[in-house]
Formats: sequence, structure tokens, C-alpha cells
Amino acid sequence: MAQTFEDITRNVVDRFLQNILFVDDHAYQSDKKDNAFNAPEISSVFAQKGKLCTIFAPSTIKDLENCSSLFAKSDVVVLDWYLDLENEQTMDAEADAETEEPRGVYTIRLIKNIIEDAADKKLKLIVIYTGETDLTGITEELFKVIANYDGFQQGDCCVYSSNVVVLVRAKYKDENQFKHNEDLQSKIVKYEDLPNFITSEFAEMVDGILPIFALTSILSIREQTSKILKVYSSKTDYAYLGHRVLLENQGDAHHLLQKVFAESMSDLIAYSSSKMENWIPLWVDSRFPEPKTITIGNKQITVDKTVLKDLLSDNAELYKDKIIRLFKGAMTTKEAKSNSTCLFSTSEALANISNVQFAILTHHKNIFGTQLECPFLTLGTVVSHDNNYYVCIQQRCDSVRLKTERKFLFLPLTTADSNIHVLINKDHRLNVSDASYALKTIIFKPRKGEDCIYAKKVEKEPDNKYVFESIYGEEYEWILELKDLQAQRIVDAYCSKLSRVGLDESEWLRLL
Repeated sequence: MAQTFEDITRNVVDRFLQNILFVDDHAYQSDKKDNAFNAPEISSVFAQKGKLCTIFAPSTIKDLENCSSLFAKSDVVVLDWYLDLENEQTMDAEADAETEEPRGVYTIRLIKNIIEDAADKKLKLIVIYTGETDLTGITEELFKVIANYDGFQQGDCCVYSSNVVVLVRAKYKDENQFKHNEDLQSKIVKYEDLPNFITSEFAEMVDGILPIFALTSILSIREQTSKILKVYSSKTDYAYLGHRVLLENQGDAHHLLQKVFAESMSDLIAYSSSKMENWIPLWVDSRFPEPKTITIGNKQITVDKTVLKDLLSDNAELYKDKIIRLFKGAMTTKEAKSNSTCLFSTSEALANISNVQFAILTHHKNIFGTQLECPFLTLGTVVSHDNNYYVCIQQRCDSVRLKTERKFLFLPLTTADSNIHVLINKDHRLNVSDASYALKTIIFKPRKGEDCIYAKKVEKEPDNKYVFESIYGEEYEWILELKDLQAQRIVDAYCSKLSRVGLDESEWLRLL
């Protein structure tokens, strides 16, 4: 049987998923009744698939506090809907009756914690695996709460956003389960089917070329962990410390180690990961089973998988000749190139979003949207002040080991529709004002005990921000860091303008 892109995705996901967390208060109880959960059987099923299965059985409300650290280490979280927990506070029977928690309240609390942690930056799969019978009611109750978060929708026994999926599924009881509601019979998952079910659902969330490339890269590192630790052995500590002690700024040794390690991981991925060229034709097959007509601008183009595979093939034929043949004079080669993404997307709007996201991957250092360390001012730092943007072109060697105040060099960034140099997001596209007279200097002074110009953290809703403060008290908000070569290209372009030679000469000769 021929392999499909879905097969590749499932295979990669099956290798990737290692840690499944179950939270069920009946996991280790002998009297399981309708909410049965056989922990040993579950562990055995996942062990047969080569996966680790963590089963946490909370008994008190305080136990829920331990879940947060487990969520961060789990690939998938499986929760029981009704967690019957004890409150540590001493109450009489009448008080207990008045404060009895409704079904699902603790599970909803846990799901809210996961969603708030994930925000729009983390991919999360949650399964509510319950012995309850009203799966539709559970879904509706869950959605009432989760609807307060942006981007969530309700589906068939599921609630989902672009990066978080919550599925509601039933534990298997007997052959007569949901006998009078056939629509829910497909929502029953037996213990032995759980590993494949979770793999399939996770595979749907990462069904794409770039997600699978990311997962295979992570697998390359994860599966070679022992080899990595052998190479980065404690025997090299002596040389590292010997190198560090010779440096005026010993922090440079740490930055060197980060760079060396990143390059090692890059080499490991290059040697270990599968060739994407094998995936691409299969991706086209899965997305274009039939020819389709797409609208680019006001022109309609019909494409099918054969044509797209030809465009994506690596052969001696010139790219522009392929494009010309495809569009058959409907648009110029330049127009076709600028709209090439539309050939593979379902709409022009989706193509534009995809272009912005991919451009950010190739230009920004801080692609994960988090700043783990306080940023410092150096080549490629983009800042804003009074709604104006600037890019720092101070060379890295002149941005460190500072003992007193120093002038930093900046070039202004202006809004642009074409010739874009810096893409902040879909709404901010900028180019560099690289005229020699556009240069801006700002004086900064390192704080006591620091040898770089570090930003200070400012509390701001909904996210925190970082600002650099000049010696005159002006605040420049940190926006992003450009990748090293992107920043160096801006400097080189500016320097080339400085080296221009202006001559008074014969206009007739100049025009010739």
C-alpha cells in the first residue's frame, strides 16, 4: 500500500508522543463502579506502545496544585470529568451539603489553567475521558466557560482553538453502551484503543510539513541525548573554565557555549532528519485530490497536483519557464512569483498570513514570543519611541564591556509597502532609511554592576514590555532581535552608501 502524508505524520507523532498524563481520582480504588479506571491495564496498554504513562489520583483539592508541574512535562493530558475531592477544611455534614461542588468543576479548573498557560503560544491536546453518559452536556458546559477565551469554538464533543483541543470521550462499559444514542457510540474509546486514538488526534493537530519537520528535529535530539551528553562531557569543564578565566568579560564564555551547542544541534538534525523532498509530493496529493480553480487578484487559475508537483520538482528547467507555462500569459512572471503561495493555500488571505509567519521565522531571533533573559542593546535590536521605529547598527564588539556611557548608532525604520527590510507583524512592514544623514545617535549608560545596556522590565497589560532608558530619561521599547546576518546586511547596505563617490563631470559622459 502506497504511503500517504497522513501515514508519515502518524508515524512521526507516534515516535514523538512519550509522556501521557492521566488525572483520575478513581485510579487506585477498588470500588470503581460507573467511573471505572483500571490503572494497571492502562499502563500496560501504553507500555506495549513504548510510551510512558503517568497516572495521578488526587484525593484532596490541594492535590490539584501538583498538576501544574505535571502538565508542563506531559505531551497529552487525559482528565476524568468528575473528580470527587475532599476539602481539607473541617466542616460539619450540613456545611458539606451546602458547599458540595458540582460535577466537573475541578476538571474545568484544570483545563482553564492549561489554556491560560498555553495562551496562543503552545500546542495542547486534552482529553476528558469519563464514565458519564451526557457527553454533549459536558461539552456544552465546558464551552460556556472556555468561550470566555478568544478563538474557541464548539464542535462534535470537542471544544477547540487554533492551538488547544479538548475532546470529550466515554470510557467503555459494555456492548449496550449508548444503545439508544448511536451518534455517541463513535465517542467510546476502549483502553486498548487509547494510544492509537491519542496519536491520531495529535496527528490532526500537526498535519503539515513544517510541524512534522519540527517534530523530527526534536526526535533527532531526543533520541541522541546519550550521545550529546557523551560529547559534552565533564572532562571539557577544565578547558571551558580555562578559557573563561582568560576573558575580560567572562559572560562571553557562556555565549560561546550557547553558540557551539546550537551549531551541534543543527548538525545533528542535518544528519539525522528525513529528507523533506520525500514528503512534499505526498503533501500535494493529500491537499489536491482533484483540480481546483484559484483566484489570484482578479484572475482565475486552474491547478492540479500534477502541475504543482512539477513546480516543486528539482530539475534543470528554469523556475520562470514553469510559471509562464502555468499562468499562460494571465499575469507577468513577477506577479506570479509574488503570488506563488496562493497556489498552495485555500485563500489569498490565508496565503498572506502564511507569508508573514514564515518571514518572521527567517528574520526574527525571538520567534517563540518570549524573552527568557533581559534583552540588551546590540546589532539588530529593533526599538520604538513615540511611534517611531529604529534598528541598532552598533557592532556587537562595541556593545559589550562598557564601563561608562556610550553612543549607540541607529537607523530609522519607515512604513513600507515594498522593498521591506523589517517585518514586525502583518500590520508593521518597514524599510531602512539608510541615507548617510539618517543616522541617529542615542547615549546610554550601563547600570551599576553591568557592562551592557540591559533593558528594564515594565509591567504592562496584557504582556510585559522591556525598555532601554537613555541618559536623558527617554524610553525606547524593545520590539525584537533580528537574526545576525539580517542585521549585518543592513549595516553593509548603509556602509555602501557612505562609500559612494560624487563627482562633477560632463553630463553627456555621465549619461553615456
